[in-house]
This record gives sequence, structure tokens and C-alpha cells, in this order.
Amino acid sequence: MKINKYFTGLMLGATLLSSCDMNETPENTIGLDNGLQSVAEVTAERDGLYSFLRSRCGGGYAVIPDLQSDLFIGTMQNGNSYLAMTTGNIQSDDSDIEGVWAGYYSAIVQLNYFLEKVPAFIEENDLTADELVTLNRYIAEAKFMRGYYYYNLANTYCATYNAATASNPATGIPVVLDFNPSGDRSTYPGRSTLQATFDQVNKDLTEAYDGLLAAETKDGSLNKYDGYLNSYAVAALQARVALSMADYQTAYDKAKSVVASKEFPLATGDDYYNMWIDDDGSELIFAPFGNSSQMGSVPATGTIFNQANPVSVKFSPTSAIMQAYAANDIRLESFFTTFFVDYNGASLEVAAFMKYPGNPAFNSGNQNSYKNLPKPFRTSEQYLILAEAAYNLSNTADANKYLNELRAARIVGFQPVDYTGTTLLEQIKLERAKELCGEGFRISDLRRWKQGFTREANYTDLPDMDGYIINLGLITYAADSYKYVWPIPSYEMTTNPQLVGQQNPGY
Repeated sequence: MKINKYFTGLMLGATLLSSCDMNETPENTIGLDNGLQSVAEVTAERDGLYSFLRSRCGGGYAVIPDLQSDLFIGTMQNGNSYLAMTTGNIQSDDSDIEGVWAGYYSAIVQLNYFLEKVPAFIEENDLTADELVTLNRYIAEAKFMRGYYYYNLANTYCATYNAATASNPATGIPVVLDFNPSGDRSTYPGRSTLQATFDQVNKDLTEAYDGLLAAETKDGSLNKYDGYLNSYAVAALQARVALSMADYQTAYDKAKSVVASKEFPLATGDDYYNMWIDDDGSELIFAPFGNSSQMGSVPATGTIFNQANPVSVKFSPTSAIMQAYAANDIRLESFFTTFFVDYNGASLEVAAFMKYPGNPAFNSGNQNSYKNLPKPFRTSEQYLILAEAAYNLSNTADANKYLNELRAARIVGFQPVDYTGTTLLEQIKLERAKELCGEGFRISDLRRWKQGFTREANYTDLPDMDGYIINLGLITYAADSYKYVWPIPSYEMTTNPQLVGQQNPGY
């Protein structure tokens, strides 16, 4: 019998990571019976939450949905990695689908504990004004993280938000806000409505934004480029959530607040290219901290695509996405290259995706570990949200403005072009694919656009690819394919009686 990974976590309390400094790998644990006894322990617990966040906005969490799309295709050297994503044979017992669900919920367990214990600690102790500012900042950060995880769950395991159907029963995900370990399965929650799910996401994010802004106002600290959250990161996520809800005015307003601040200007030229290598760049609104001492917990996202020894490629970018870039687009060199690999006794030149090239700071000796810090919130996404939201608000001028400004930062010698009508929308869609390729947005984008796809492999300039890709990967999704929504994992359906009859359609 499979173990219910989420509710077992609730039942056992899910060991809480802690450390004395975010710059160190968490090593100790805080006993649940003892709770939090000092500001230092609260800080250690907070740093453990950041360690969880670092792992859950990189690696498979960030990449797997794009492997399912028209952007990538499996190769004969990938050892059946993420086979369901390659073949489109999505099943509720797929280990990757189970793992993403369990990973987010295990983090939520820890956040619920934190959000219960820290306010109690504040209430029970005589704290200085500075300590209160610090602890309230921590609470706001935790609210952001919970909103982020619940949004990602809804965006993966639920249909696209539609106000007309969002209040239908069992369309959202199980929402748990209390830390209340229990072995009584009758107390486990079923799926909420999608409206209730998004209401909770937005509530958490509103409180996170207000809390971080208040802390920043009081202590004058924006937490810019230091690996900790700031109010602009919350606004960026609020814009993302609003776009997925077709709340275009909120999406526009929140994204504009980030862009207009000029705190995180778009990277250009070599700075943009180097950002993907050294994990440092002006447009990183938030990137979780990590250094060489934390090498073991930094996501090895690049290994999903490539292997260093022996050199091989597991997933190649499709010919269609590579051909979408102009020759003078800096993303072409930043994201793509070719490797010579040995396969079936021959040396083949094959397409490789290098958006996660490996930061040398995280290498073991001379071996490329393909580890990079996640970059979950960048200014470029906010430009794309502005363009799409403006288009849907019939603000053609601003839609073109933000599309052109982003392209000017990416394409050498770019000359602005203004579009109208559906051509403008198609250009915005194309730019999202080009800028956010390999960051996990594609499947949810196609789903909300009600757009199908065909994964093709016309590598006219790379004839060696013909015998290198997995032919089963050449698939088509209809615009209304049920596979755009992942199934609730089978172990969850089996062990939680409240989920009976609540599986997603098609599974």
C-alpha cells in the first residue's frame, strides 16, 4: 500500500529544517513539543523555510511542465526520464506528478507550523521594537511562500480559472491552514472550490505584501539581491496570479508597480548572458540565496537536460523554438548550443538547452554539476504580463510599448514594430515562449489561451537529430486536452476518503 505523502506529513509533523544562518545548510531540528523558544530559533526556522523554497522553485518543479509541451523533446539517451511528459501518457501514479504534489504540500505543513507558532511566540514574549519588525517580516515571508505553493498546486492540478465555474464543488485543491497532525482520515479535507483556493492565495499574498512593505518602511531594508523576499517579489507573484485569473487590471497594475519602480531593470547584453551562469543580474527580483557551502541543496536543474560525463543530452529544444529567435537575439546564444555526443558508435551533433549551464561555484572539482540558483521572479516576466494585460484591456499602445521594450533589451539593433489585433496577441504569446522557455510556464499558458500544440522535429540544420530523438515524443494536444491538467496523485485518492469522486476529468 502506498503511503499518503501529504497527510502523513501532517500526521507526523514533517521534520522542520533549521539553521543558525541562511548561509549554512540547515543541520538541526527543533522539537515540535518545545515549540519556538527564542528569536534565534524563529530565525533558524525561517531559514529552513527558505531552504525549502530554494528547492521548490528550481529543478523539476520549474522544468517538468515545459517538458510536456512543444518546447522540448526526449532523446534516445535520456534513460526514460520524465517519460510521461515525453509521450503524453499522463497517469495519476506517475512518480513525477506525485513528487511535485508531495513536495509542495510538505512545505505547506512546515509553513502552517511556523505561522501558528510565531504569532504565539510574539504574544507570549516581551520583545523589542526591532524584534517585532523582524518577526513580522518573517510572518509576511511565510505568507508569501504558502500563497506561492498553493498557487502552483492550483496552476498544475486544476483547470484554468473561470469566474463562471470557479465556485463549482471540488474544482480547487485541498486547503489546509492549521498545523493539526492527525491519523484520523475522516478529518482530511477534500478539494475546495477553485474560487476558495484562489481566495486563499490572494489573501496570503495581500498579507505578505502589506507585511513586507511595512517592514521595509520601518527598517529601510528592501532586501534587494540578498536572497530574501521583498515586497516587489510579492507584487510580481500577484501580477502572475491575476493574469491567470483573467483579472487584467490587477495584473497590469501590479506588474507596472514593479517595472515603474526601476529597482530591477532588464539585463542586457553580456549581463543577461552571464546572469544564467553566475546567478546574478539586475532583473532578478528574487532569487533564493545559496553558496558553495550549500552546494548539496542547490537544484541541479541543468541535469534534467544534459549530462557532463559522458556528454549526452536527455531533452533537446525543439526545432520550432530554436527557429523562433532572430540571429541577433542574445537569448539564442544564452539558451542554446550543440553538443557532439557518442551514440551507437557515431559522433552526433545534437541540439542542447543551456539556460541552466551550471554555476562554477557549485561544481565538484572540474566536473560541471549543472547547478544554478532558481530565478522564479524576473522583470522580463512583468513586461510580458503588462503587454498581455494591456492587450486584453484594449490598450494597444501600452501592449506594444512593453513588448518593444523587452525585445529591445534582447535583440541587438532592434527596431520597434507596432502591431494590432490578433497579430499583436500572437507576438506577445511568441515572446512569452522565447523569454520564459524552460521555466515551466508553457503548459499553463497554452491551457489558458485555449491553444493546442504539435511537438515537431524538423531539424533541417542538424540532420543527426533524426535518429536521436524519441519518435514517441512527436505528439499533438488538442486545445481542450484533459492532459493540460495533471491528475490528483493516486496515493492521495486512495488514502483520503474525502477525495472520492473528485479526480480530474480524463483520469
